Amino acid sequence: MKSATAPVDRVLRAWPQLRGFFRGRTQLSEAELLTFFQQVVPAVTATVWPSVRQGLLRSQLLHEVGLGLFSFEAPLTQGFQQPVVRPEWLAVWQQLQAGLALPLGCLWSTRWLQPFLPDLPSVLVVEVRWAELRWAQDLLASVSPPDPLVVRVWQRFSPVRQVRGIPTARLEKMLVDVTLMPEVAGVPSDAALVLALARLQASQSVNQELLLSYAARCGAEPRWSELLQAVQSPS
Repeated sequence: MKSATAPVDRVLRAWPQLRGFFRGRTQLSEAELLTFFQQVVPAVTATVWPSVRQGLLRSQLLHEVGLGLFSFEAPLTQGFQQPVVRPEWLAVWQQLQAGLALPLGCLWSTRWLQPFLPDLPSVLVVEVRWAELRWAQDLLASVSPPDPLVVRVWQRFSPVRQVRGIPTARLEKMLVDVTLMPEVAGVPSDAALVLALARLQASQSVNQELLLSYAARCGAEPRWSELLQAVQSPS
């Protein structure tokens, strides 16, 4: 029993060193974790690692957020059916509601896509009517949420859903928007998008018709048609 638990005990003692080593990182690959522990805790071999990993997951020191990807924080979504709206995001929304006259568009976070697009930076997005864009930007100029804040124009008939009474972007809208927003547009490559689409289609999480319809309204339908075709006919 002692030999079985010893590596776990050493891993726990090395945990503060691990957090310091990966300071500022939101996600880690399994390969990075194993390499770190093999250097710091030699008893954690490739053979022992699976049991150590399960122990860290059970204790919620680690959270699995994607295939071979882990985070120190619990994921902000339990699938795309129940995205989590953080209190500080809700405060941003309520501030806009109090300061603007027209109905707001929607709120969403790129964090909700990170389980499938792990290289995507964390950005909070709020969308408002074009006539009040400047006012919204001025209202939020002094707000400092944990993630960078982007205020953009709301497009009518964008696919949304209600979460805690707040209209939030549907998956199809977020996928299209992150390829168009200057703040993050250069991050998701076509290869990464194809892989994400393949995983989402396997879990029946994405509506292709809705995705293409919204992409067409954004002038991006040709690209998304090609991406979906690549999923159906991988080379």
